[in-house]
Amino acid sequence: MSDRAIFIGVVVNILLAGVKIAVGIVANSPALLADGIHSISDLFSDAAVWIANRMSRADADEGHPYGHGRYETLAILFNGVLMLALAVGIVVDAMERIDRHPVAIPRVEALAIIIIAIFAKEWLFHYTRHIGEKYHLRALVANAWHHRSDSISSFAALLGIAGAMLGWPVADPIAAIIVSVILGKMAYDFLRDSFLEFTDSSAAIDKAIQSNIITMVEDCPDIFSAHLFKVRRSGPNVHVDIHVVVNPFLSVSEGHQIAERMRLAIIDGVLEVTEVLVHVDPEDDQTRPMPIDYPGRMEIKKALSELLVESDGIVDISDVVLHYTRDGIVADLALTVDPQRSMSELRLASLRLCQQILKSQNRITNIRLKTVLHGCDRGWA
Repeated sequence: MSDRAIFIGVVVNILLAGVKIAVGIVANSPALLADGIHSISDLFSDAAVWIANRMSRADADEGHPYGHGRYETLAILFNGVLMLALAVGIVVDAMERIDRHPVAIPRVEALAIIIIAIFAKEWLFHYTRHIGEKYHLRALVANAWHHRSDSISSFAALLGIAGAMLGWPVADPIAAIIVSVILGKMAYDFLRDSFLEFTDSSAAIDKAIQSNIITMVEDCPDIFSAHLFKVRRSGPNVHVDIHVVVNPFLSVSEGHQIAERMRLAIIDGVLEVTEVLVHVDPEDDQTRPMPIDYPGRMEIKKALSELLVESDGIVDISDVVLHYTRDGIVADLALTVDPQRSMSELRLASLRLCQQILKSQNRITNIRLKTVLHGCDRGWA
């Protein structure tokens, strides 16, 4: 459908540009001639959008791991530069015509053509915008507004031609200047949007999209809070990075499950979002970062093994789970104990082992124990 919309726009613009320029020259109307040049710019715009539309559909590859969406942004940038250049050229030409004496008065053919052009471009604007919004093609929507700017400039040309025919000849070149101002405003909008996107500004993404994402994260019962929320646009696609805080004592696999469910929910719930990176944090580390100088797992297990030699009644430490917090390490230990010992002996041995661990490992601040009977296949006891 996008290719069809572009093709229809090309056909209409070729017809309008040719007729406007020919009649503008023959009928002595600089406003109509300027409007014809504007229609030629629409042809270049159509070509740029068609090329970008084709290229931006390509899947991500080794050279473009984030996809090819910014080819669409290049098309918008091209449109902005083109329209700005045309605006300047039209102003220069109109000023030269105003300086001429006498100023030529346009003929009635110019008036008829400009009226036809207004209706044609308005129809093309509504049709192209409908297709662009339906299929979420930003470059096509931008191209639709390019058509709208053409219809507005045609209306300005209409007033200028009518004013000149009613006895104010200078109205026609003044109308051409008005056309250039409209072109300049559209060029500014396109250039601004391209600049925001190429500089990865969050302003390139609609605030409603950002608010929707934040609401979805905050409504998730497994997520305590979110921070370091980042968004950037790549053509029609929006990429999201976000840190979420979950229960610090969850397993790695459960934290991953929460993050993955959140990632898929955002992609499914927000149409323009195509990629989400969810980073799981055990605590909010914005104002007080998590220490990174804690001893590693292998270092702690080695120290525990050495202490175990001195422990009477405890056969082995069968499992170690470490929870790193800002205030220290919480260690979950599964102890394999001698079933021949009494509960009071095992309790005393466990207490001595915990005291030795806390004394020798000052970064461990809390220990939680589970015991397994030696030789028992039933698991936790």
